[in-house]
Amino acid sequence: MCGYFTLLSEMLIMPIYSLEFQTHIKAPSQKVYDHLSEPHNFVGLQPLLTHVEAVQFNEQKGIKSVSYTTVEAFRRMGVVLYRNRIHVQSVFTKPPYQMHMMVHSFPNITLNVEYTFTPQDDGVLVKETMQIQTHALLAKFVISEATKAQTTLLENLKNRLESVSSKLAESSIS
Repeated sequence: MCGYFTLLSEMLIMPIYSLEFQTHIKAPSQKVYDHLSEPHNFVGLQPLLTHVEAVQFNEQKGIKSVSYTTVEAFRRMGVVLYRNRIHVQSVFTKPPYQMHMMVHSFPNITLNVEYTFTPQDDGVLVKETMQIQTHALLAKFVISEATKAQTTLLENLKNRLESVSSKLAESSIS
């Protein structure tokens, strides 16, 4: 009986896992910050997201934030197996250098994300630090999906903003 309770308590443990990602983007820091500040821009950046809704902008003691809901679609072989509603709050702590996001997802998964934007000569270094709290039984799946999603998000962000910057540069030369 003791082994059963030990196994049960291990299944209910909610450890915290840390992930970190970064990319260099050839665009001004403010432009990158502003792009990630708009919730609707995440559709097409984060591969699982299908849409954003219930967007509410707030300001408290001079600090701006936005709360919204997104839907992730988990697919296998092109077929949607599960739609997951996610509640997000973004806090614009130090524009254009830092923002925080708190993400709550079923079943009791929490992501605490910090983006930092470090201006460099030819653009900005975007660093994403993520703390994931989830049930131990789900950890491998959640970490794997978060890693794929966030790696793709930063790649898509880089491609989107560098593409826009290069088009603007070309049109100013013409």
